[in-house]
Amino acid sequence: MKTWLVNTNTKEKNGNPNAFKYMLRQNKAAAFYDRAPEIDKISKGDLVCLYHNQNRIIAIGAVVTPYQGHDFGDYEDIEHWVDVNWLWKANFDVNYEPVNSIDRHDLGITMVNGTVVNVTEQVDYKILLAKVAEHQSF
Repeated sequence: MKTWLVNTNTKEKNGNPNAFKYMLRQNKAAAFYDRAPEIDKISKGDLVCLYHNQNRIIAIGAVVTPYQGHDFGDYEDIEHWVDVNWLWKANFDVNYEPVNSIDRHDLGITMVNGTVVNVTEQVDYKILLAKVAEHQSF
């Protein structure tokens, strides 16, 4: 099992400021356009931390299905995704700002360089599970 940090790329300059909503609602971790093939590195059983602006992790989940391609070839260049069973998701206010996100630095993740980053060696899993429990809401 590997752990991946997947950036939602929601800054205006990336062209899809609502991608994080799509990923959370559709139970996906996705990459788009020239970054799309980066998702293909993620395998079934891997852990995904969905990374949002300002060092915030807004969801953590287990991959249940790796990327299997599109039924329509024209979309192959636009989006690749893995299906994720989100174990934890942040809550959001009315402006879609996360109110209980987890700071990636608190998990030991210091190096972020890309849209899909293998952070297996950086994550302290004891802290990760404690942070999920701490940020869980019922």
